[in-house]
Amino acid sequence: MVIIALMVKDFGSQLLEKISELESKSNLKLSVGVKLLLAETGTLEQTLSILGNSEIQVSVSEQKEEGKLIHRDALILRKKTGETLVTAKSRFFVANLPSVMVGQLRKRNLGIGSIITRNQIETFRKIVKIGYNSNSGSVFRYYKIIHHGKVAIEIKEHFSVDIGSKLGLSF
Repeated sequence: MVIIALMVKDFGSQLLEKISELESKSNLKLSVGVKLLLAETGTLEQTLSILGNSEIQVSVSEQKEEGKLIHRDALILRKKTGETLVTAKSRFFVANLPSVMVGQLRKRNLGIGSIITRNQIETFRKIVKIGYNSNSGSVFRYYKIIHHGKVAIEIKEHFSVDIGSKLGLSF
């Protein structure tokens, strides 16, 4: 497993350097599509939908609440085929989230990006680590979603290095 930590100052060029470092250390050549997904700081659901030219669905496979934390495992799927594109593990810090978002999380029927967008919640996404897991042949990113200056959500997303071909991308 190769993990690259990010201490981002100049976000664009430094993230590009870190992706190059990941490629070098893991002996991979990542496609532009994979690089885009590693670096994207908007909603992954929307990005996958546009790149794959198809509807995306989030399926919550497990969710439990422990005190002021909600733990969630989810799959991001191509809606038409049910094909898994991304697996995600998230931790929600309930005290740092708007109550409307917590209520929608508890219903387990929407992805994080959809909840944030529908409720126009102002957030900032900070990518902390990117990496490659040779056992599963997947790349991953770990990031935090900040709301009102506090960490509201921590997310780790895994997707295969050939996700570009799954999405029908040629770049």
